[in-house]
Amino acid sequence: MMKQYTDLGLTDDNWIIKKIITESLAQIHKWGIQTHGGFEWLTYVAEEVGELAQAISEHEYRGGSRPTVVKEAVQVATLALKIAEMFEKEEGCVS
Repeated sequence: MMKQYTDLGLTDDNWIIKKIITESLAQIHKWGIQTHGGFEWLTYVAEEVGELAQAISEHEYRGGSRPTVVKEAVQVATLALKIAEMFEKEEGCVS
């Protein structure tokens, strides 16, 4: 039987917010400020979700590391939140 994980309600959010901000800065450092259409951003999130799926699979079936799962989940969250921010604020929109 696979281990079950319970939603903790983001009650200990300080560490995750710090990880997301750190990941956002790392992405900007690596790629620069990016401007893409909505579907291209979605493609990047989908690619990260695929990496998260792989990390979870490795953890569940082959003894992969929990930190790798956390790292991939943070990357997914970071990109998803960047998309939410862009759509909410319409920052950086290029006509």
